[in-house]
Amino acid sequence: MNRRSFLGAAAGMAGALMLPAAGAVHAAPGGKFTFLTPFTLSLAFAPVLYASASGKFKAQSLDLRVEVGRGAAQVVQLAAAGQVSAGRTGAANYMSARAQGNSDVVAFGTIAQISPFVVVSAERAPIADARELAGKIVGLASFGGSMEATLNLMLAHAGVDPKSVRRERVADGPASFAMIEAGRLHAFFGNTSTVSRLRAQKLAISVMHADDGVPGQVYVARESELAANRDAYVAFIRGVVQAVRELATMDDAALMQAIVLMGGAFDIPGIEKTDIALQDLRGNRELWLSHGADQAVRNDPKQWQEGSKLLLDAGLMRATDRKLYTNDIWESAVA
Repeated sequence: MNRRSFLGAAAGMAGALMLPAAGAVHAAPGGKFTFLTPFTLSLAFAPVLYASASGKFKAQSLDLRVEVGRGAAQVVQLAAAGQVSAGRTGAANYMSARAQGNSDVVAFGTIAQISPFVVVSAERAPIADARELAGKIVGLASFGGSMEATLNLMLAHAGVDPKSVRRERVADGPASFAMIEAGRLHAFFGNTSTVSRLRAQKLAISVMHADDGVPGQVYVARESELAANRDAYVAFIRGVVQAVRELATMDDAALMQAIVLMGGAFDIPGIEKTDIALQDLRGNRELWLSHGADQAVRNDPKQWQEGSKLLLDAGLMRATDRKLYTNDIWESAVA
């Protein structure tokens, strides 16, 4: 839904909105901060969108701008190049890149503690086990990013030759399910938002969760930027944590108000379908809260240790003595 159609309702509930502002594309002493999403805006990014729309970043004197990227791999690339202050990407592909040792990008928060991805197939020919992907054609929204990293890890665990799985670049939505029905795909990767949209259309889908044992989605930035503009990153994480904890306590009526508020500040496709949007937000909320509201956005040391071992054992990550994450920003934000 476009922003204009939401403004009246949102203004009535929130007063003055904090709209995404134009500005510099890096963190600076003046508070400019650019956050990059890997894909089109959705309620999966509600912790940032709600924190912005409800004025939490503004209260921290953080001037936040949200930009939309073209895949999880690009998030790491642009963060490394200093073109964005921070971004959200998949932990598996980030960890692999971090181990290469060719950039100072580091994870400073985990927003989805488990993988948000699912494998969607047809109910008449369901894929319920990673071993069943052998010899199949699988759709991915991007190559070289977190979706493909998750697929590769699933295949490695299942003992499936990755070369036996043909990959096609597709959108994670109804059009891809139409390709399954036409016999052009066997399955495709999506997320909680994808499933909500497909089920709302009464499509006969089968869903397999891709919990790969690795932290799900993380916030990344350059170590040098975290040091040089520490206050900006603390303000960012504080706003996100506040947003997650607030959303955690909301009943459905309050969640709908939050959706309207975000829709007034950002162009979020599809949220005019309120029943789907509510289901989508509830589903994503489970990913943020899987370790408890008090641990929201924190990097879990045990999970990171286990996740890196899984990637190493699968041959998807080099051995490294570089630190893979920092909780320093989170600890200051929640103090």
